[in-house]
Amino acid sequence: MNNNSSSAFRLGDVRGIYPEEIDEAFSLSFAAAFVKHFALGGTVATGRDMRESSAPLQHALNEGLAAAGVEVMDLGLCTTELGYFSSVQDDIDATIIVTASHNPPEYNGFKCVLSRGVAVTYDTGLAEVERLMQTMGPPAQQASRTVTKVDLHPHYIDFIKTQFQPLTSTHIALNGLNGTAVTLADTLAHELQIPVSWFRKEPGPIPSQGANPANPHLAKEMKNFMAGRAFDLGVTWDGDCDRCVFFDQDGNLIPTYYIIGLLASSFLETSPGAAIVFDTKLCLNTLDVINRYDGRPVPAETGHAFMKLAMREHNAIYGGELSAHHYFGDFYYCDSGMFAWLKVLEVIKNSGQTINDLVSEYRNNVCCTPEISVPLVDAEAAFSSTLRGYEKVARRVDFFDGLSFDMPGDWRFSLRQSKTEPLVRVNFESRGDPDLLLEEAEKIINGLDVAGSDWRSELTIQ
Repeated sequence: MNNNSSSAFRLGDVRGIYPEEIDEAFSLSFAAAFVKHFALGGTVATGRDMRESSAPLQHALNEGLAAAGVEVMDLGLCTTELGYFSSVQDDIDATIIVTASHNPPEYNGFKCVLSRGVAVTYDTGLAEVERLMQTMGPPAQQASRTVTKVDLHPHYIDFIKTQFQPLTSTHIALNGLNGTAVTLADTLAHELQIPVSWFRKEPGPIPSQGANPANPHLAKEMKNFMAGRAFDLGVTWDGDCDRCVFFDQDGNLIPTYYIIGLLASSFLETSPGAAIVFDTKLCLNTLDVINRYDGRPVPAETGHAFMKLAMREHNAIYGGELSAHHYFGDFYYCDSGMFAWLKVLEVIKNSGQTINDLVSEYRNNVCCTPEISVPLVDAEAAFSSTLRGYEKVARRVDFFDGLSFDMPGDWRFSLRQSKTEPLVRVNFESRGDPDLLLEEAEKIINGLDVAGSDWRSELTIQ
């Protein structure tokens, strides 16, 4: 096993550079420790994304699981959400998808859930798996179990079709960022009568900078693809298809913040009073929507594992995360890029309006900046100095999942330490003057002692 293996264990998943931090020996050891810690004895499903390293890592993972005494269901190339779907099938104890999501090609990792889509985090098992990997000796000799290839795509597509009627529209632009979205979206477009044109359709190789659908360079590519063509909507997924962003008819990226408001409104119109889960980096508009329909607001920490936990605990109908993960009660409280784009199409079709028309009210009521990600010289010192500078003038200070300040004048800002990268995420929003918000935002970031980041070019009103 790689001596640097512990650096690959993150709060919500396992992720590192191949082969320095994650390699085939790591996969074998991880499989044995995972089976031992969770006392698995039935079947574990595995799948993989499109990265070059994913096939050998999955092969080693399958070998390790079979040697540890469980049957293995090999899903092959698939989206992460297909893995979640597999976990609700009979006799499946757990699912592990080999993926590094939106990270650049040199990364890889594992996303793990137990039966019924229950996420595995560092605090709910990965820490113990890491410890076992460092202390376990060679696996005991036993008869290896079988590895069986199973194609769940048709079964999952049939399931999605029970949730949506045909969504005939004029023309939709789809961008898979050379990830796994095409393995589902192409068939669904045909089955639900949605005319589409693809950009970056085939799985792999992913863009050199990664497959983050909100990356400004990749968003500009999408805008250029849509230019001069009659599209109703643009949709882009990340590498493993659990994040989904939207573009208007002109190819402009619509902030996920307002898509969350749109979807929350749609669900609450038919289920008033239901619970809606959200992360609190930006939340004024989301709370406005929830309050309008007497919904139950449920704040959650950022990260898919924490959102899933809150969805499940509160029997929530929908959850939206600023990172463009969308969670659905009808999908076992898990996130799904397929449910997200189809639900938005359904809202557009039923309303007879454009996507811009649908989010215009939210944008008029609450303005916000893009999320600014900055490396800091000393994050702890920056948080402390910000607290000292603003706690006495703030109307309210919230320590939930980072640090948030509700300020006089109906604006707020939040700081969060990234759970996956050495960065701090800063967000600003206001019900008031956009120009004043930008002035205040610049003051705040100037006081953070940023380590070499050109953040000023990103500081705009969305």
